[in-house]
Amino acid sequence: MPFATIIAHALGYSVIFAVYVLSTLALFPRLWLRHYPANERDRQPPLSPHERLAMAGHAALFIGGILLALPLLSAWYVYGTGTGPEAVFRHVATLGIVVSLVDWLIVDWLILRYLQPGWLIPEGTHPASWRCTRDLVKDALGFPIGSALALAWAYAVSHWILG
Repeated sequence: MPFATIIAHALGYSVIFAVYVLSTLALFPRLWLRHYPANERDRQPPLSPHERLAMAGHAALFIGGILLALPLLSAWYVYGTGTGPEAVFRHVATLGIVVSLVDWLIVDWLILRYLQPGWLIPEGTHPASWRCTRDLVKDALGFPIGSALALAWAYAVSHWILG
């Protein structure tokens, strides 16, 4: 499998992931309430029943559609080129690891913590709270967790779904 295919799929997947996260954060920030800085999260009113329902739909779309289905579709494409389970595993794992890096370094640290565009920081929160050291560490811990989940999904896709 050509390296260019892995890079193209990883970049495309990362762009889709980042656009989804940033657009939902800008348009519906309370969907990401669990990911607010701790002091800001505690100051927010409880979720309404409508917001809880919206959050369930968001979780289903984000987890099922973005995190699981897109790498699976990419794996089917790669599998269709005649590669074996090992190449599919490497491909899906690379997609997940790259998107974890994009989430950590670009979305979390560069955009939310450093640049802090006004359209992205939820109204009623203080921009300085988004630079809390504890949350920076939490963001950094998300990378190995996301990478481990990507490896598990890559194994499942390459051995059980396509194998």
